[in-house]
Amino acid sequence: MRLLTFFALASLAAADPLPRETVPGPAVVEAQPDDGGRKVWHTRFFRIDSDLDLKPNELARLSQVADTTALVVKAHPLPLFGPPEGKRPRIAIYSTDQSYREAGAAAGSAGYYVARQGLVLIHGGYLSRPPDAGRSKLAPRNDEDLVVHEIVHLCMHRLNHGLPQWLAEGIAEYFACAHTGAGRFSFADMDGAIRQHLRVRLSPDDPSIPLVRVADLVGLDGRRWHGFVTDLPVEERYHAYATALLLAHYQIHGGDKRVEALRNILTAAPRNRRPVDVLSPETAVATQEALVRYWRPKGLTLEIPAKSP
Repeated sequence: MRLLTFFALASLAAADPLPRETVPGPAVVEAQPDDGGRKVWHTRFFRIDSDLDLKPNELARLSQVADTTALVVKAHPLPLFGPPEGKRPRIAIYSTDQSYREAGAAAGSAGYYVARQGLVLIHGGYLSRPPDAGRSKLAPRNDEDLVVHEIVHLCMHRLNHGLPQWLAEGIAEYFACAHTGAGRFSFADMDGAIRQHLRVRLSPDDPSIPLVRVADLVGLDGRRWHGFVTDLPVEERYHAYATALLLAHYQIHGGDKRVEALRNILTAAPRNRRPVDVLSPETAVATQEALVRYWRPKGLTLEIPAKSP
């Protein structure tokens, strides 16, 4: 397909199944008729609608991030691509905290995936920053990575039902780590990308990375994941996502047996999915210990509580 020519996919060989570097093609943004007072545009893959009159450069950058994320997920050797069927996947932008939350987003987020509707919400403050962006609560790099995270959920929409939520969140965060900005992705050094991502998010001046217990995440569906995360103090909520990220990396980079187990759960019908094939309560402690051993020589000291919060 012509769209794939925008990728640098030369390294999709058996020895290295991930595209090492992905560069976005020119942005495609086509204006559509307004819908209920909201501006509407189409990109290659998505419908974007907004109550903000976005600047051309803002639309172009969002288009590049969204479309290249979709292409990266589609090109991945694992069967991860399953966007909503029958309609162009929707990205909705809201200008105020109130309208953003009323649409279904979580307070304090920059982007949010609404599973029941198959859409991504984006806070307009991410796109239209004040001149002194350095003081904004929405840091440019982190916000864009959050948008990648939510768009990965949207791209996996048909696969999400029946997946353990740590796996869905971990895969989305995995792609966010590979994102280097403006729709560019690099899979050349995922260990380094994950290390940098976690240090920036959790402990810039300390190699200790606080996590949650692996056993606490096993078996959580979307509703129970949301309850678990919101029950944590605000400053500790990302700990669950960091743990999910390391678990997803453990599966994707853990050798043929783990990759095959992951492939099986992704290709199975939701009613036939068996999360125990990927991670079970019986293997949670051993998996947690393996994570600690793996990351210590790579510059991360994983701090995991002895008991549930």
